[in-house]
Amino acid sequence: MKKYIIIGIPCLIAIIIASFYSLGNKSAIQYKTAKIDTGAISKYVTATGTINPVRTVLIGSQVTGLISQLYVDFNSVVKVGQIVAQIDPVPFEHQVKKAEAALATAIASLEKAKVNSKNNRKNYLRSKKLFAKKVISINDLDAARTTYEAGIADEKLAESQILQAKAALEIAKTDLKHTVIVSPLDGIVISRDVDVGQTVVSSFQTPTLFHIAEDLVHMQVNTNVDEADIGMVKVGQDAKFTVDSFPDDVFEGKVVEIRMSPVIFQNVVTYNTLINVDNTSLKLKPGMTANTSILVARVEHALRVPNSALRYTPSEMLQSEADKKALTERKFAKKSSSHIWILDRGQPKQVAVKLGIGDDNFTEILEGDIKEGQESVIAEIAPKSATKATQKVPWGRSRY
Repeated sequence: MKKYIIIGIPCLIAIIIASFYSLGNKSAIQYKTAKIDTGAISKYVTATGTINPVRTVLIGSQVTGLISQLYVDFNSVVKVGQIVAQIDPVPFEHQVKKAEAALATAIASLEKAKVNSKNNRKNYLRSKKLFAKKVISINDLDAARTTYEAGIADEKLAESQILQAKAALEIAKTDLKHTVIVSPLDGIVISRDVDVGQTVVSSFQTPTLFHIAEDLVHMQVNTNVDEADIGMVKVGQDAKFTVDSFPDDVFEGKVVEIRMSPVIFQNVVTYNTLINVDNTSLKLKPGMTANTSILVARVEHALRVPNSALRYTPSEMLQSEADKKALTERKFAKKSSSHIWILDRGQPKQVAVKLGIGDDNFTEILEGDIKEGQESVIAEIAPKSATKATQKVPWGRSRY
C-alpha cells in the first residue's frame, strides 16, 4: 500500500504542475483589440483615366497646297473666324480666272446660238410661204424646219453650258476661300502639326493642321470602369481623383456620362465613363493620367468594425481547445455572412455577423449580436517569457 502511495504522489504532483503550466501558457496570451463604433463609411469604385478638354476641334485643310503663312502657334488663344494659317492662293486665283473665262465663253456661245436660232426661224417661216405657193419642194421645207429646231437645241445647250461654267467658277472661288484657314471656335491651340513650306494633301482625307481646345477651365476625365463595377456607377455621382504632378491635391468632379460601347482589351471589358472637372486653377493639362475614385455608396451612421478584425483567425493553440469547437459550431447558414471575434470577460468569443459596404479601414455590420463599444480582437500578443518557456531545451543542459 505504501508502495502505491509513494508512486502515486509524484504522478499527482506532475499532473498538477502540467495543468498549471498549461493554464499559464493560455493566460500568457494577450489580445490586441479595436473598438466597434459608429461612423461614416464610403464605398468607392477606382479606375484610371485621362484628362481631356470637354471639346476639341481638329482644324484641317479642304484643299491641297503649300502652307505659306502660320499666324498661331502652341498655346495661342484664338477667336471664332480668326485666321490661323494661309495656303498659297496663287494657283487657286488662276483657277478662278480660268473659270471666269470659261463662263464668258459660254455666255458668248449663247448669244451666237440665239442669233442663229432667230435667223433659222425666219428662213423656216419664209420656206412655209414658198411651199404654200408651190415654189419649193417638201424636202426644202423639211430641211428649213430641221435647221430651225437644231438652232433652238443649240440655244438650250449654250444655256446649260453657262450654268456649268458658273458652277465651276463657284467651285474655284470656294477653293480660293479655303486657302484661308480660320478658327471655328474660341479656344486655345494645344497642337500644331504643320510648318511653313509644308505641302498638305487632301486627296482622301482632310489633313490635320491644328488641335484647338474650346476651354481648359472645364475639363473631363475619360475613365475605363471595369465591367464588375460599372453596375454601381450612376450619372450624377461624386468623384475625386489625383494626378502625379500634384500628388497632394485632390480634385473633385461628377459623373456626367456612361457610354454603352464596351472597350475590350486583352479580354478585359471596360466602359468609358466621363467625369466633368472644374479646372479654374489651370493645374490640369490635357493628357494627364488621373487616378479616380467614384463614390457609389455612403452610410453616415453605420455600426462598423475595423477590417483587421475580419482578417483575425485564432492561433492553433486556441483552436485545439474549447475555442476550436466554438469556431466549428458558430457559423451562419448564409454564404453572405461572416464572423468576428470579440473579448468576452477577457476571453475571445466568436460572433456571426452580416456585413454591408466597406472602405479601406472599416466594414459595416448589418446584422449580428454586436453593440457599439465592444472590443473586437484583431491580433494575439504572446509575452517573451511565454515564448521562451515553450522553447525546447537540449537533454542534459540547463536553460539557466
